[in-house]
Amino acid sequence: MEHDFSHLPFRPADILLPQNCDLSLWSVVACDQYTSQPEYWQRVEERVGRAPSALRLILPESSLDGPHVETDIMDVNNTMTHYLREDRFALLPHAMVYVERTLDNGRVRRGLVGMVDLEQYDYEPGAEAQVRATEGTVMARIPPRVAVRKNAPLELPHVMLLADDPEKTVLEPLSARKDQMEKVYDFDLMERGGHIAGWRLDGESMALVAAALRKLADPAAFRARYGVEDKPVLLFAVGDGNHSLATAKECY
Repeated sequence: MEHDFSHLPFRPADILLPQNCDLSLWSVVACDQYTSQPEYWQRVEERVGRAPSALRLILPESSLDGPHVETDIMDVNNTMTHYLREDRFALLPHAMVYVERTLDNGRVRRGLVGMVDLEQYDYEPGAEAQVRATEGTVMARIPPRVAVRKNAPLELPHVMLLADDPEKTVLEPLSARKDQMEKVYDFDLMERGGHIAGWRLDGESMALVAAALRKLADPAAFRARYGVEDKPVLLFAVGDGNHSLATAKECY
């Protein structure tokens, strides 16, 4: 199905999923959250204990100014290597995962996990790429993030792409096909994060996603939708993780 995603900036990826562990302890909030609330990270630290967790694979940004940051980064990279050697992950090759997250208030957010083509992403003001930033990139935030990532054998991105899909052609058809896809995780999140479940897309579902994205990316349809002329297609706006994606491009 790879040819279906040709020229699209979003496509299937090799996805690693933790296995043989408590997923509620594995999944933690993104590293750039609660930067002024160290007590949050202390609670998570106490809850995770010695269990395998993504907490050991990230460096909370609240710790970037700490006295042992270089050692902390080295520990993260070493833990990544250990987890790989210990076969902590199951590989989903060339995959996409449809996700439903039920929030603490009962609302459901739907999404799709895949890979961003960094060559079709640009965070510069006035960019004309298909994937663009939604906020100004503070360049001073990039070097410390690069320091964390440059020797990391694993990627733990937390980027959210937003697409204008008024006809609900991308995600909603996947919701109706859940019984035809393999459920790959289903568990409660810690710290009142709600509940999350994910299904690996089958071939037909990936073909449907590719077709829907191609229609959204069609220049004529884009111009007609927004009443503009000679404007390049904006397929995805980076709704969260702008600096994370900018760092990925720097390390690419």
